[in-house]
Amino acid sequence: MKNILLVEDEKGIARMIAVQLNLVGFHVITVSDLAGALATDLSDIELIILDWMLPDGCGPEIIPRLRQKKELPILMLTARSELVDKLTGFEAGADDYLTKPFDMMELIARIKALLRRQSTAPAPSAESDRVLRFETLTLNTDTRRVCVGDQTVNLTPTEFKILKLLMEHTGKVFSRDELIHSVLGYDYEGYGRTLDSHIARLRNKINCDDSTGHYIKTVFGVGYRLGDEA
Repeated sequence: MKNILLVEDEKGIARMIAVQLNLVGFHVITVSDLAGALATDLSDIELIILDWMLPDGCGPEIIPRLRQKKELPILMLTARSELVDKLTGFEAGADDYLTKPFDMMELIARIKALLRRQSTAPAPSAESDRVLRFETLTLNTDTRRVCVGDQTVNLTPTEFKILKLLMEHTGKVFSRDELIHSVLGYDYEGYGRTLDSHIARLRNKINCDDSTGHYIKTVFGVGYRLGDEA
C-alpha cells in the first residue's frame, strides 16, 4: 500500500480525496497546513498532494524544504489556473498541477503516473559520472547537476528528465505526445499545456544569455528538439 501525504485545509475536499484514494489501495495521511506538512515524517511517504492556498502560507513556499527532506513526487492542487501560477508551482519543484474543481479519476490517474515514473527511475550508476554535453550545456546523470558554462542551474525532477531525454537525442524532434508519455508518464488529453509549462520554465533556466537561446527549439505543429535538426 502506497502512503500519500495530503496537505489540504478544506475538510470536505480532504475527506473526499482520502476516501477515494483509500478505495483504490492508497493510504492517505492528511494534514491541514504547511507546519503540519513540514512536521510529518516523510520516510514512508511516496507522494505528496499539496494544496496551493493554506492557512499559514502558500504550498509552493515549502516545496524546496520538503525536497530537502526527501526526493519524491509532488502534485499541486489549486483553484489558480493562470499560466504564471503554474510556472510558479513548477519553478518551486512541483511535478504536476491539477486545477480545482477536478475529476477524481483524473487525480488518481495522475498519482499513478507520478508513482510509475518514480518506480522506473534508473538507479545511480556504479561507474564514473556520466556526463551529457551540448555546446556549453552539461548534464551529469549521476549527480543530477546541470550547468550552462560554469553556472549551475537548479532543475526540478521533471525539468531534468525532459532535458536529459533531449540531450540523449540531440536534434531529434519529439512530439508532445512522445514527451508526455516518456517524461510525464500519462497519455491523456489536455496535458500538452502542462508539458509546455515545463518546457517554458526549463528554457528560462538554461537560456542564461543570448548565446543559449537556441537550445530547445519549437517545431511548430510537432513538438520540440534540442539544437539543429538531426
